[in-house]
Amino acid sequence: MSAQLSSLRSHLLRLQQQLHNLAKTFIEREPLLPGCVYSLRRRCGKPNCRCTQGELHLTQMLSYRGEGRPQSVTPRPGELQTFRNLTESYQRFRKARAQWGKLRKEILEVLHAIESARIEEGKRKFHALRSRRN
Repeated sequence: MSAQLSSLRSHLLRLQQQLHNLAKTFIEREPLLPGCVYSLRRRCGKPNCRCTQGELHLTQMLSYRGEGRPQSVTPRPGELQTFRNLTESYQRFRKARAQWGKLRKEILEVLHAIESARIEEGKRKFHALRSRRN
């Protein structure tokens, strides 16, 4: 039982370290923009353009949830990297938040196992002390 408890304690410390590492993501100061930057290929509509032959134009798009509904925007070239940084920060935050929830659940399971093992040890010690009295 002592080896099991030692293993559980070690596991708990590893999980705590993972939470500590995730917390760094939550305390960053960068603003977040819910959305993503993606590439879109499309036709421009001009009759003599190369896109009518199948060579579609590449356009960078920003898709985000603004004013309560999804919106798509074509950023200016100078804005593209800023939007990309904002949306990537948001995606990192959300991923870390999901990991935090999973770790929290796992920590509770480990704490339950530690508690159960320690209770069993306590019962054994209690019964050993009582048997000495008789």
